[in-house]
Amino acid sequence: MNSEDRRPVLIIDKSIIRNSLGSEALAKNFELIESNSDEEVLAMARELSPDVVVCDVSDPSRRGLLICRKLKSNAYTGHVSVILLGQIEHRIAGLQAGADSYISVPIDSHVLMLNIENMIMLRDAMRGRTVQEMSVQTELEGISGQFVTKLEQMVFENISDPNFGVKEMAVRTGISVSVLYRRLRFFKGVTVNEFVKKIKMERAMKMLEAGVYRVSEVAASIGYEDSKYFSREFRKFFGKTPMEVKHRIHRQ
Repeated sequence: MNSEDRRPVLIIDKSIIRNSLGSEALAKNFELIESNSDEEVLAMARELSPDVVVCDVSDPSRRGLLICRKLKSNAYTGHVSVILLGQIEHRIAGLQAGADSYISVPIDSHVLMLNIENMIMLRDAMRGRTVQEMSVQTELEGISGQFVTKLEQMVFENISDPNFGVKEMAVRTGISVSVLYRRLRFFKGVTVNEFVKKIKMERAMKMLEAGVYRVSEVAASIGYEDSKYFSREFRKFFGKTPMEVKHRIHRQ
C-alpha cells in the first residue's frame, strides 16, 4: 500500500508498537502516529484528525481512560474513533469513558487490525451518508424554492380575486388539493390558507403604511369584499387594526 493511501492512526504509548502487536502489518496498512505525552494528544488529534486512536490503558495509572474522556468530550475530536487496550476487568470503565471498542490483553494483532479497519469503514460510510443527505437536502431546497416561488407569484397575480382559493391554486399547479396541502406543509410548515393569508396581510400592511389608501380600498385590493371582516382578520394577524396603523403613520 502506498504511503499516500495509508489512513492515519494515532498510537498513544509506544509500548503498543514495541510489544509487536502486529507492528509490521499495522505500519504497512496505516500511517502510525505515536505520542507518549498526555498534553500533546488532544493537540495532535485536532491537528492531524486521525481516523482512529489506539490507547493502552493497561498501565497502573490507567491514564488512557482520562485521555479517552478528553478526546470524546472535546468538540473537535469527539468524532474520532477510540480503541482501548487493557485488562478485561477494566472493559466496563473503558466503555464508560466513551471508547468505541475495548480489546482485552493479551492482544490479538489480527483483532486489533480488524477493529481499526471496521472503524475506518464505518467513518467512511457515515461521511458518505452525510454527503448524500446534504445533496438530497440541497435538491429539496431547490425544489422547495421553485414550488413556493410559483405559488407566491400565483397569489400575487390573483390577490384581488375573492374567488381565488385552494382549488384554483391546485388546478393551476397541476396537482390535487391534498397534494398541495402536503407539499406546502412539508416545505413551509403551514397550510395553504395560512400561506395565502400571510401574503395578503403583508401586502395590506404595505399599502396602509403608504398612507394614501382607505381601509376599504386595501381590503378590496387583497380580495376582501367586507372591510369589517378584513379589519378583524388583520387584527388577528398583526395584533392591531388597520386604522391604528393609519393613525400611527399620520402621526409620524
